[in-house]
Amino acid sequence: MAFWDIFKTKKANSEDLSTIHLKIKKLLPNENEDKLIKTACISGLLARVATIDYEVHKNEMEQMIHSLTKWGELTKPEAENVVKIALEEINDLAGLENHKYCHPLNEIMKPEDRYSILKALFSIAASDGSVDESESEEIRVICMSLRLQHKDFISARASVLDNLRALRKDP
Repeated sequence: MAFWDIFKTKKANSEDLSTIHLKIKKLLPNENEDKLIKTACISGLLARVATIDYEVHKNEMEQMIHSLTKWGELTKPEAENVVKIALEEINDLAGLENHKYCHPLNEIMKPEDRYSILKALFSIAASDGSVDESESEEIRVICMSLRLQHKDFISARASVLDNLRALRKDP
C-alpha cells in the first residue's frame, strides 16, 4: 500500500474525492512527492495538536501557518490553505494513528528536522496561552512515533515551560 492510500476515500464513480492528498496535490501541483508527503503529514500532526482540546484558537492557526512557512518552504498563502485543508479534514485524519503520519517523515527527514516538528507542536499547544496535559501527552506519543528520545521531548517541552498548565499556580 502506498502512503497516499491511507488518505484516499474510495468512492466509485464519484467526483467528490475530498481527501487531504488530492487537496494538497491540487494546491501544490508542481511539488515533488516528498514535499507533498511532508506537507500532508506535518499539517496533520499540527492539526491533531491544535484540535486535541476540541477548540482551535486563532493563535494556534497563526502558529500553524508560521510553522509551515518557516521550514515547510511554503508561501504564506499556501500555508494558510494547507492549514485550512488540515483543519477541515481533521475528522478523517483523527482516526489515523500517529505512526501513519510519522513513518513517512522518519523515512525522509533527519532527526534534527523531526525535532523541529516537535518544537513546532509545542509552540502550537502554547499559542493559546497554556499547554494542557492532553496536548503534552499527544506530543509525547508523537515524539515516540517520530523515533525521538525522551530527552528530546523534555527539551522541546522546556521551550514552552512558562505555558505548562501543570506548573502554573493559577487554575
